[in-house]
Amino acid sequence: MKLPALFAATVLGLAFGANAFAQATTHDLTRAEVHAQLVEAQADGLLPVPKNDYPPSADTIARNKELYAIQHHQSASDTASSTENVAAPRAASD
Repeated sequence: MKLPALFAATVLGLAFGANAFAQATTHDLTRAEVHAQLVEAQADGLLPVPKNDYPPSADTIARNKELYAIQHHQSASDTASSTENVAAPRAASD
């Protein structure tokens, strides 16, 4: 009597336990999409962020936008107005 119950418990355990390790398939981002997201976040002033300033403060965001504009030879108004124009040329050149 114990053997069939043990067998049934083992079979059910294996059947339901296997689903615990199955990975759900999600939409995988391409390398270009990730790169564009990082460029956009950097242009928006969200990257880089010190470990002790998360979420980034308004001062940190403003400073990061200034640094981005200096690095990419843009005025601050160009960076603030549109980040799509910055991401498109870089993705196309890769």
